[in-house]
Amino acid sequence: MEKINLTKAASLRDVKEITSFSRATIYRKIKESGFPKPIKISAKRVVWDEVQVKAWLNEQVSQLQTR
Repeated sequence: MEKINLTKAASLRDVKEITSFSRATIYRKIKESGFPKPIKISAKRVVWDEVQVKAWLNEQVSQLQTR
């Protein structure tokens, strides 16, 4: 079993609040732009690493500011 380093778990609701993205946009960004993938913690539950989500968001903002 692969060990996962999870700093703080964030639900889909949390990720939507942090990013202001819809569910569909979150999953599209996972496929298209390297948005952090969810971690399956049970048969019907996934979470994201909140630190990774915020780091990704900060990187996107930094890229926009340097253009």
